[in-house]
Amino acid sequence: MSEENVAVVREVCAAWERGDWAASVGRYDPDLKVVYSTSAFPDAGTYRGGRVALDAWNRWLDAWEEFSMEFVDLIDAGEEIIALIRLRGRGRESGATVVADQGVIFECDRGTIKRMVFCDREEALEAAGLRE
Repeated sequence: MSEENVAVVREVCAAWERGDWAASVGRYDPDLKVVYSTSAFPDAGTYRGGRVALDAWNRWLDAWEEFSMEFVDLIDAGEEIIALIRLRGRGRESGATVVADQGVIFECDRGTIKRMVFCDREEALEAAGLRE
């Protein structure tokens, strides 16, 4: 995997940690494909285009009174870059506190993100050829 692609994923994860979900829009392919896995997100599905995927993400965020994402680790897995993340939140309706370790599988080409799969940690590690 190119250093350029790894740098782009680090940049995106840093923006997410700041809660700036749209900061890296220029890094996404116009036909970006985003998959919100059924194992990790209630509004599961595949979304085409950055704006459409961001709208789905924002709908999901509406369920949280408080929400943050922490970048934990990055794994260069050849064709893919795996970001391990920790989500923390407090539900708007329930008030329940949630801490969840998740993953994002990135496919990039020359510094452009072409595909992202938001999934559970185990699925992300399997994509990297690792197991816990």
